[in-house]
Amino acid sequence: MQEDFSYPDFGIKLMKGLPMLFFGGEDSHTFMHYDIDLANIFHFHFHGKKRCILFDQGQNPYLYKIPHSLIVREDIDFSNPDYDKWPALKKAKGFVGDLEHGQVLYMPEGYWHHMQYLTPGFSMSLRAIARNPKNLGKAVYNIFVMRHFDNLMRRMKGQAWIDAKNEKAVVRTHQKLGIH
Repeated sequence: MQEDFSYPDFGIKLMKGLPMLFFGGEDSHTFMHYDIDLANIFHFHFHGKKRCILFDQGQNPYLYKIPHSLIVREDIDFSNPDYDKWPALKKAKGFVGDLEHGQVLYMPEGYWHHMQYLTPGFSMSLRAIARNPKNLGKAVYNIFVMRHFDNLMRRMKGQAWIDAKNEKAVVRTHQKLGIH
């Protein structure tokens, strides 16, 4: 399929070997995450309606980030957050937008994103390598160190490792904000 479209010129070099297609049914969604390579992403929406929630890395203290991973607590419903259970989210400042056919969303490197299909649909993402040297270094660390460490710990400790990380996400977030 890569020969079926031409790449737009956005003024940055796109990783032409890594276009990604995404398909979803009504109400399907991704967990809040950022991409391991901290790429700049151009997300083209072709069919249906999709809601996108974005946060920059400056919002990390409020998002219940799981240690040694690229996600936040999977039990948080970002479409309708429970602020009593997740009080730090009240402080998070992000962006919400809906995509329809023919629209493009640019996600700067390292942005957290949650995608929810409001109707069945599909999209394609084109990526460009992180341009900020700090983010590029973090991407290299994520790819070559962090994910392998996390995979090793999952094999060694199993569900106990996952449970401990989930608990640590809550404890760290609440400690930073003085929430008890």
